[in-house]
Amino acid sequence: MVGKGFEAVVKVGRKGVIVLPKAVRETLGLREGSLILLELEGGEITLRPLTPRRVSLGGRVSRIVREAKLEELQLEG
Repeated sequence: MVGKGFEAVVKVGRKGVIVLPKAVRETLGLREGSLILLELEGGEITLRPLTPRRVSLGGRVSRIVREAKLEELQLEG
């Protein structure tokens, strides 16, 4: 488990993939297929796990997922 103020350096891999540290995944209950909201503001990236309540907030998440899948397909092609 990790607490407030946790920091880690992660490497950006092929196709922009980053691996979240195991302790972070366990603390947040993230598994393969979990959805994470990525926000970019002022040159900083924020990652937030999407809970079922947040996922039900409407089309914003659906749009983001569609765009991510489209981008992934374009990168693979």
